[in-house]
Amino acid sequence: MLNKRKALIGWIVYTIAKPIAKRTVKTKAKAAVPGRRSGSWVPNTAAIVAGAGAALGALAFWRKRRTDDESPSPS
Repeated sequence: MLNKRKALIGWIVYTIAKPIAKRTVKTKAKAAVPGRRSGSWVPNTAAIVAGAGAALGALAFWRKRRTDDESPSPS
């Protein structure tokens, strides 16, 4: 059975726990992202490979879309 008191307690717990959970997830996400080497301005190898892969994927997608758009219509 759900009554107003239990609903209020649940809402309070949710309201308090939501920002704490967001902060925890954000710090874990920042730690997982490949970035720079400590004490250097040079990005690490994982960041370079990820950036190159993203660029090549975008280029391949763009070229595929461009060739599809330029094909003659079957009229």
